[in-house]
Amino acid sequence: MSVSERLLAFLQTEPGVLAASALLVAFMVLVAALLGFRQTERLDEAAMRALAAAEGLSAEAVLVSARGEAGVVRLPQGKVLVARVMADGVSARVADAARVRVGKGRVSVAFADIGYPPLSFRLKQDAPAWLSDLARG
Repeated sequence: MSVSERLLAFLQTEPGVLAASALLVAFMVLVAALLGFRQTERLDEAAMRALAAAEGLSAEAVLVSARGEAGVVRLPQGKVLVARVMADGVSARVADAARVRVGKGRVSVAFADIGYPPLSFRLKQDAPAWLSDLARG
């Protein structure tokens, strides 16, 4: 039996399939890392205000996560804008009603519909009073 026949026979066994799959996954992760497919965008207060302005709204107050991956903006008339970094872009949502929970150094914002998943992030500082007011309803 030649080397290529033995390799082919090994690749048809369960350990062979598992080994080949692991090698291919490792190769894809390496290619993605080399091409730069990682989270590069960051949010700050200016970026959050710009997102609100792009929606034609003025930001009353802004809160950005400790790592800059998410944020919440209080808008006029009780609306909120939430934004999250997704790879090299930002996804934002404006809503009239959101369920806000403020915990120990964490914030969670969820909407009534499932079209935009809940947003949860850590804070650098204590939650501002306006966010606690939103949490109380």
